[in-house]
Amino acid sequence: EYGRAMVSAEEAQQALIEAYCLAQQPVADEHRAFWCHSAFGVAGMTWDEAARRLADNGFTAVLPNMLWGGVAFYRSDVLPAYKELESRGDQIELCVAACKKYGVQCHVWKVNYNMGWATDKAFVERMRSLGRVQVSYDGTVNERWLCPSHPDNQKLEIESMVEVARKYDVDGLHFDYIRYPGRDGCFCEGCRQRFEDDLGRKAEPWPSAVRDNARLAEKWLEFRRRQITSVVAAVSERAREIRPDVQISAAVFRNWPTDRDAVGQDWKLWCDRRYLDFVCPMDYFDSSATFERAVEQQLAWAGAVPCYPGIGLSVWKDPTDVAKLIEQINITRRFKTGGFTIFNYGPPQARDVLPFLGKGLTRVEK
Repeated sequence: EYGRAMVSAEEAQQALIEAYCLAQQPVADEHRAFWCHSAFGVAGMTWDEAARRLADNGFTAVLPNMLWGGVAFYRSDVLPAYKELESRGDQIELCVAACKKYGVQCHVWKVNYNMGWATDKAFVERMRSLGRVQVSYDGTVNERWLCPSHPDNQKLEIESMVEVARKYDVDGLHFDYIRYPGRDGCFCEGCRQRFEDDLGRKAEPWPSAVRDNARLAEKWLEFRRRQITSVVAAVSERAREIRPDVQISAAVFRNWPTDRDAVGQDWKLWCDRRYLDFVCPMDYFDSSATFERAVEQQLAWAGAVPCYPGIGLSVWKDPTDVAKLIEQINITRRFKTGGFTIFNYGPPQARDVLPFLGKGLTRVEK
């Protein structure tokens, strides 16, 4: 009776998972957040329904992706608006209203420098024609990435994020992709000129000089880090002037000593200088042992700034593996991080994960 046996086994498995979830205990005053990669929230739901589900299951914050390097999903005076704005509406406005209604914090997430899938082709072409996109080490043009050292691009990044703090009653601003795509970016003529001006001499032959000469290579890496850090510092300062209680945060690569050189992301410095109010390393490991080792390191780098580790639920083989999710959340609790951030809030997570967490681990105490 193979069929009946399989049904019974599945029922037993579900009962075991439910019992495991019921056995978990909530922790008071914990930051519990989901990244939401879609500006429209969870597919098949309004923002009102998505926010209500978070609140009902004990989550305190959502980080919705509302702007990229070349597009805004709201009424912006800085970035081009997405094409369906008039028919689908201002997504920050809708999200903030829902979050306020249910007591969920809204930290608006920007994908920095990367223009993304929704950016109008005419805007991409204009950036390319103005010399504002990245050029790789081998000379190929990376037209979807804006050059981080270009002054106009830095201004665009800063003004677009500050605009959100000025126009909307958000709880925070969240950086993502606040980095170079890798060691091969950017080697455009503008980068060369700005680096040589900074250096006070020619860097020849270009671009091999900044790799083959050890002293020059270190100055080049510092130049790259400074381009990224200057934007973080400016947004942090200006947004807080407008809204003193706004929280500034960032999704960052997980291995700071390596990544500060590889992608120019010096996030330990951002914590040391208090540009950030919390940091979310993207620890998207299937292995909980690897996750644990990463969190332990990152807490030391974050120092006095809260570190809410990023858990990669939706990139795992099973994006609804609530048992493993509970295991990794409990690791953050053992380290007393004060919170965690889960990627990503989509239909499977809203339907098959949130209710199980709400049974115990994030239960709302009456």
